[in-house]
Amino acid sequence: MKETISIEKKEKRRYINLKDMNNLMKTILFAIFIFGVFASDKIQNPNKHTKNKALQVASANGDEKIVNSLLNNHHGKEEAEKLFQYVMKENQFKSTALHVASVNGHNNIVKLLLNAFSEVKNKQLIEYVLKENQFKQTALFLAIYQGHEEIVKILLDVFISEDKNKKLIEYVMKKNECKNTALHDASYQGHEKIVKLLLNVFSEEDKQKLIEYVMKENEYKLTALHSASYHGHKEIVKSLLNAFIIEDNNKKLIKYVMKQNNRDETALHFASINGHEKIVKLLLNAFSEEDKEKLIEYVMKEIKSKETALHFASANGHEEIVKLLLNAFISEANNKKLIEYVMKKNENNYTALHMASANGHETIVQLLLNAFSEDNNEKLIEYVMKKIEKKYTALHMASANGHEKITKLLRTHLVKTKMKN
Repeated sequence: MKETISIEKKEKRRYINLKDMNNLMKTILFAIFIFGVFASDKIQNPNKHTKNKALQVASANGDEKIVNSLLNNHHGKEEAEKLFQYVMKENQFKSTALHVASVNGHNNIVKLLLNAFSEVKNKQLIEYVLKENQFKQTALFLAIYQGHEEIVKILLDVFISEDKNKKLIEYVMKKNECKNTALHDASYQGHEKIVKLLLNVFSEEDKQKLIEYVMKENEYKLTALHSASYHGHKEIVKSLLNAFIIEDNNKKLIKYVMKQNNRDETALHFASINGHEKIVKLLLNAFSEEDKEKLIEYVMKEIKSKETALHFASANGHEEIVKLLLNAFISEANNKKLIEYVMKKNENNYTALHMASANGHETIVQLLLNAFSEDNNEKLIEYVMKKIEKKYTALHMASANGHEKITKLLRTHLVKTKMKN
């Protein structure tokens, strides 16, 4: 009885650890986002955080009459330079009225501020729109944090002309203090239309720049694909992968999909732990028949604690994802690789079978056992009998946690296999 209690405690603790791993992924992604929220809050509420100039307060509050009146005070050619200096004024966070209006979603005020520049002052307008605050955020970042699609359009439209195209690409590719691009933030938030707006900035001639943009990593080595895959934003994942749709870029597409963050996690790990089946399919389908070896390498990738996507999907009961991962090996030539994959252990010697058994996922246990053909009977026995650091097998774990059907299933497989041998 004492032994059963100790195993039960151990397995419950292990299950919590796996949840903690998911929480760690979430925390890293959320920390990056919350930086933006913190920064945008400082800018969003000028009355609260700083002694702001009248223009910034009016821009924050959406008071169009006051903004219009303040801008008209600098009317005329002789006042043009003064007007430029006026709208360029910063608060203590180095934010302009444009930052403040953009984060608060005041479309008309954004237009008023931009229209304050005459055609003659076009360079100054571009300088104004490109301006960063102390968090290295442009107005574009702040509009995206809050999902203000119309303001994103207005800001991008400032650059509509052939001679400004380079500046537009420079604008879109800017990074904030966490080295996030606007694309990272839009992908994290699930703003599909904004993601498309950002990607459509790049013409056919700028295809290589587009690829460079999509592949950009932040300070945690996370791409926009990591964020979209983790949060289940399927349409955004599609848009990101479609950026590579030309034959010459197939190798770059594979490189992109296989990118690992600073904990060695791929988008596949992220999608698998959260049960985003359709995203897992999209990621696996990025590999053609010619890329079969790369696909196997991708599926078998381990994070720093040596878990694979199979560990995550098995522990959390995502049956369809387990099927997809195992089906990646469907061919006689890959049978050895399949067995190697299923038998992989994490840093605590847990296999996917240990995790599925401890957490009561009977169908997944059956799928894992079915990976072994009759030619692999000895390997199957070895697999079922594998022990974790405290010398417990999957059978111990299923029994200790009261999963009677799994206990019976494992015993039956052991007996049948041993009899055949």
